[in-house]
Amino acid sequence: MNENLSPQAMENAEEPMIDARQASYALRLPYYWFANPKMRSAKRIPHYQLSRLVRFRLSELAVWHRQNAKRQGGQGGAA
Repeated sequence: MNENLSPQAMENAEEPMIDARQASYALRLPYYWFANPKMRSAKRIPHYQLSRLVRFRLSELAVWHRQNAKRQGGQGGAA
């Protein structure tokens, strides 16, 4: 493994990636937010485009969800 990677990069390298259905289930948010490219862009959902596949890291989604919940005053999740 590369010795020049930061601890955060090492952690992300070992974290499994999940698909839109798993992300929707984990965060209890609508599936189409993760599956639809326009919604991902509008909501600024962190994701990775791997050829035709779209994958997410749960740790990044958790941070995104917390930040958006703060902006909304903690009402109703990340809208």
